[in-house]
Amino acid sequence: MKVLIVDDEPRARNRLARLLRPIKGIDLCGLASDGAEALETIEREKPDLVLLDVQMPGLDGFEVVNELRGNSVPLIVFVTAYDQYALRAFEVSAVDYLLKPVSEERLRQAVAKAEKILQSSSAALTGVAEQYARIAEALAAVQTGHLQRVVGRRAHRICILPVSDIQAFLAEDDLVFAILAQGRVLVSRTLKELESQLDPDQFVRAHRQAIISLAHITEIEPLAGGGAMARLRSGMGVSISRRHAASLKVKLGW
Repeated sequence: MKVLIVDDEPRARNRLARLLRPIKGIDLCGLASDGAEALETIEREKPDLVLLDVQMPGLDGFEVVNELRGNSVPLIVFVTAYDQYALRAFEVSAVDYLLKPVSEERLRQAVAKAEKILQSSSAALTGVAEQYARIAEALAAVQTGHLQRVVGRRAHRICILPVSDIQAFLAEDDLVFAILAQGRVLVSRTLKELESQLDPDQFVRAHRQAIISLAHITEIEPLAGGGAMARLRSGMGVSISRRHAASLKVKLGW
């Protein structure tokens, strides 16, 4: 079983690696120090199991899980010093939850639990993948604030994008791009997910395939028929449908 350890504390990573060594059948495929590195390593190494810290700079453990897509997502065991995260851990379908400092026996139990799932029927594994597909909804239900950052992918690199820097989100076929001053970056969320998690006082739907940031609009040109054209700081023009122009007028006082 391929295992990835993700923790921003070097001592914690090394301790978990040391505790894993005596366990038969374990292939330690990587040590990641933050959420972005974790996602890159998961894409590259395709581990069976991830021992994932909750509190990390950039992306926390729950945000990392929220970015996992497809049928080949790894099993997750959350590892943290704070037991208040236990309920959220199981709301996002973690295999297990380990409280630091992790004992050798508890780690063995978690690994055995993961092995049992991996050796089960393909239907059970498909069920795990389907549970991850519902993670965005579970996280949205317990979030106390609006989305503050989004994970983007530029070539084979993972980048963390502050929402305040994003001028718009545009959908093209099945892909969604965040538009920034430096260009556009692919993101893994749908416009529907983004619209439900972004601050509605800062981001508005422009049309079926676009969400724009009010803070980055430099001018608006009304068009015949009730629609409009918004110009963003990047120079990009985004059309606004008649349906959404009415609500934009109210928010901007135009």
